[in-house]
Parts: sequence; structure tokens; C-alpha cells
Amino acid sequence: MKTQQGITLFIVIIILVVVTSLAAAVITETRLGQNAIGLTQERLANEQEILGGFTEVMDNPNLINDIMMLTETASSALSVTKYPDIIVGLTQRGEGYCKRSAKASSVNLISCRFVKMDFSQNNTRRVQGLAMTAGVEQPFLAAQNK
Repeated sequence: MKTQQGITLFIVIIILVVVTSLAAAVITETRLGQNAIGLTQERLANEQEILGGFTEVMDNPNLINDIMMLTETASSALSVTKYPDIIVGLTQRGEGYCKRSAKASSVNLISCRFVKMDFSQNNTRRVQGLAMTAGVEQPFLAAQNK
């Protein structure tokens, strides 16, 4: 009888060790999953921030003036007020004629300036900042082009 009670105690201790190991593994997996979800949320927040900065720059009424003041050798930087972590650089890529025209004629083409806009994000979060490049075609809406 006494040997059977010792075996029972031994089996209970083994089961307790196994259950404790499983509980520790589940806790670790849960914590890793929560970290992954947090990083995904921050990445999505970065994407929304850079898209919001793009929208703000494109809706800015002074963008036309900034593009017109660019020279081929110089680049310019714009500030984004709603998203201070966004940095926007403008670089002129050349001039030419837009695919559109003021009138349906090959004579009255609208002159255009092509600008590359580089959006980048400071690394202020745990997730690396994003970058985006957009090309802008700015028609010269001057009286001589009409």
C-alpha cells in the first residue's frame, strides 16, 4: 500500500510540471501575439500618416507656386502641419508638354513641369518609418498657353 502512495505522488508531480510548462508556453505565445498586433497597428498608423501627409500637400493651394519656383538644379522641401513627422522633398524632373491640351489641336498644347515628390517619415515609433514617391505633372496655366 505504501509504495502505491509514493507512485501517485510521483505521477502528480510529473503532471504538475507538464501543466506548468504548457501554461508558460501559452503565456509566451499570447504575449508575442499581442506584440505582433501592436506592431501591425503602428505600421497601419504609419501608412495612414504618410497618406494624410500626401493629401495635405496635394490640397495645399501654394503647391503650384512651390513647383513653379523650382529650378532643375535645386530641390525644395515642404512642411506638413498636421503630420510633423512627414518630410516632403520636391525635385524637378524636367519640362515638356502635357498629354492634355487647352483645345483639341496640336498647336495649343499646355506646357508642363514634372516634379518628383519624395515623402519620408521619421522613425519615432517601434516600426521603421515609411517612404513614398509621387510624380506630379503641373500645367503652366499662363495666358500664352491658352
